[in-house]
Amino acid sequence: MRPGARVRYFAYGSNLHPLRLAERVPSSRLLGTGTLSGHRLAFHKRGRDGSAKCDCLATGPAQDRVLGAVFEFRVAERGLLDACEGAGYVARTVEVRVGYRRMEVYLYQAHPGATDPRLRPFDWYKALVLAGARHHRLAPDYVMALAQIPARPDPDPRRAGTHRALLARIEAQPTAGLRHPDLN
Repeated sequence: MRPGARVRYFAYGSNLHPLRLAERVPSSRLLGTGTLSGHRLAFHKRGRDGSAKCDCLATGPAQDRVLGAVFEFRVAERGLLDACEGAGYVARTVEVRVGYRRMEVYLYQAHPGATDPRLRPFDWYKALVLAGARHHRLAPDYVMALAQIPARPDPDPRRAGTHRALLARIEAQPTAGLRHPDLN
């Protein structure tokens, strides 16, 4: 691999907001918003903390779709993101539509043995996903469906406080006039 090589990543869950992803992989750069057909977003991946995390569940029908953002970052930083995502996810290469182009990217998909449909996300986790979706101005019906996901309070006040501080920094960022790179 050549020095400075970059990888393309499809964020659809808590990494969707650029500030959150930049904390994990500093060289991340937004390429645009994308759509992955034949999949649906599910909050059922068992997290290390016992709550539900997002999964990009393969369904087959083209009308099922997951909306997200395509970022690129230095290949050398991929291990940082792998470590954050932890056990239970498998990195997979897929093709997403970004504008009028198709782009090969990688994403994290829950291993089938690491899911539990009875789990609920913590409220701060759901808020991170929603903040990313709103930041990228994803389709209103998609954002509304995210807002309907039931969530629960985090019983760990320290962990909740850390994530609420991140959410406060996200909310303080101006997003007016947000423009994505033109990939058409």
